[in-house]
Amino acid sequence: MNTPLTTRWLRMRRRRRFPILVAFGVVGILAAAALVAAGRTLEPKDPRSTHHAAAVEGVPGFQGTVTEDPNPARDGAPPIASGPLAGVSRVGVPPLASSRAVSALVDHPLFAQHIGLERIDCALPRWRDDALAAQDFYKAAIGCLDAAWEPTLRGAGLPFRTPRLLAPQQAGSVSSPCAPNASEIRGGSYCATDETILLPFDTVRPLAVGSRRGAQLAVVAREYGHHIQTIIGLTHAYTDKRAALGWNSSAGQEQGRRWELQAGCFSGMFLGTGFDRGDIDEQTWEEAARVNRSVGDRPGEPRGYGTDANAWGWWKWGSDKGDTWECNTWYAAQVNVD
Repeated sequence: MNTPLTTRWLRMRRRRRFPILVAFGVVGILAAAALVAAGRTLEPKDPRSTHHAAAVEGVPGFQGTVTEDPNPARDGAPPIASGPLAGVSRVGVPPLASSRAVSALVDHPLFAQHIGLERIDCALPRWRDDALAAQDFYKAAIGCLDAAWEPTLRGAGLPFRTPRLLAPQQAGSVSSPCAPNASEIRGGSYCATDETILLPFDTVRPLAVGSRRGAQLAVVAREYGHHIQTIIGLTHAYTDKRAALGWNSSAGQEQGRRWELQAGCFSGMFLGTGFDRGDIDEQTWEEAARVNRSVGDRPGEPRGYGTDANAWGWWKWGSDKGDTWECNTWYAAQVNVD
């Protein structure tokens, strides 16, 4: 989940210019509709809902309910794009100079058709409760996420870059353009300025009781979701729209929830597509699912992250569908991003 680090960067962006992805065009497909997230202690809950979901034909995204039983997409997810959506290179071909980010939200080309992730056998070390072992785990997790997402983005004609990783033992040792004051770091976070996932051991370890492998993988996958949003142009479009609406207005905060809930959906896609492959076994998936039941807003906090029910719903929907089309939070009805 994102922390005030990214909030700081997004606010600073309104006052001075930062290098960011430039967009040249969009593919219009849907009518328009519209997080900054903070790391916090996540208390596990029962990852099963009493509701049942039924997708509405022709309408993407979580629609208020999810099945009570685990139902990860596995090989039922759609394939990666068979041809470029943005008019550039295909899977396996080095990116062309014209491979570009697209500054768009609801009509971003990644949502133009049903697109899944590359099927991979993710190899993860056992989670061991020390800082050096945690670094090895995070590096392996990012390697798996890269292997799943790179062919998807290349096939869509979108740029791909692996994120940087900062995973020191203590948050106080972090040097980041998003956090000149290290005391601002809470939990895990993503800094869009230098495309870095920050996972200080002393702040990330408490994010889930026991810090088990699935819980930690959930943290990494969510921050990686923000990296995907950044490199393909979604973050650029989001910050522009939120600034225009008023950053802290109710409409601006709604945009923030759509942004954060989408990162959760991307995280669910990875866990659902990779389920029962390599080291993403049922226990790992269950641990990740349990964490994602408790990532919503808390009393007294700004409405930045969505309710627990919606945060869980979008993660679970991504896991059930394994489909970028289904992660189009910008199209969702307001009730499903509250």
